[in-house]
Amino acid sequence: MARKTDEERLQELEKQMEQIKAKKQQLASRVQAKERKERTRRLIQVGAIFEQYFEFVGEDQAEKIAYGMKEAVEKHKEKLLNIDVEKSKKKNKIVYEVGEENLIMPESEKLPYKL
Repeated sequence: MARKTDEERLQELEKQMEQIKAKKQQLASRVQAKERKERTRRLIQVGAIFEQYFEFVGEDQAEKIAYGMKEAVEKHKEKLLNIDVEKSKKKNKIVYEVGEENLIMPESEKLPYKL
């Protein structure tokens, strides 16, 4: 068996590099396609929720409603993210989730301890 020359080894490595680059490109394409599909699905879901609660007709009305609510949502986003949707639907009014910090009894409600 004859030994490969430096030129032959160099050509072989170049070929392997091209194959690896092609595999890398295929994988990157799959990742991008997956991300696009996930984003599309998320946009459809968010749009459906928005449409369900605000009963708008068409893209123009949706944009006007969203723009009109933008400032209020930005101002109260933290509070809004604490809404318990399931409980709110059942009670037909906004119910907030109880955070751990709310489980601590306020000073005014504590009983004085006698030592």
